[in-house]
Amino acid sequence: MGSGNKFVVLATVIIVAFVLQIVLIGADRHETPGTTAVNFSKAYFKLDADMDDLLCAEMKEDEAVDVVGDYLFRVAEEARAEGFDTSWKKMVLAHIELETKMVDENTAEVQITCERRRSINPVFGAVANTVVKEDDGWKVCGQPFSLIES
Repeated sequence: MGSGNKFVVLATVIIVAFVLQIVLIGADRHETPGTTAVNFSKAYFKLDADMDDLLCAEMKEDEAVDVVGDYLFRVAEEARAEGFDTSWKKMVLAHIELETKMVDENTAEVQITCERRRSINPVFGAVANTVVKEDDGWKVCGQPFSLIES
């Protein structure tokens, strides 16, 4: 095999790998019930108010109640009562495993098993519940974690 053929083979492999990478990145950005549940869970445990964007309309239908704002206030008060700053309550998720069961075309049940980490007692489990399709996107519904006080 001549040096010209080796160059063509190498160039072809590099081009195929590049195209495959682009396809995989595009596929990874596709919204699924699992990715929505994970994104919500990460925002929930980071105490990120943007989790509101991932909640279904049913959870936000009462405009007089700010579900996310109330939750963040409760967490802040709980941290203060324990003698900590609110940031102490923030967690990062690791070793995330998903189990998704499609109930129907627009509803899925997602179970998330993961570790939550902070400086003290790093291993915990977390479970999310129902994810529904709204406006061509997936949203978290039901009673995720302790977002809504019982």
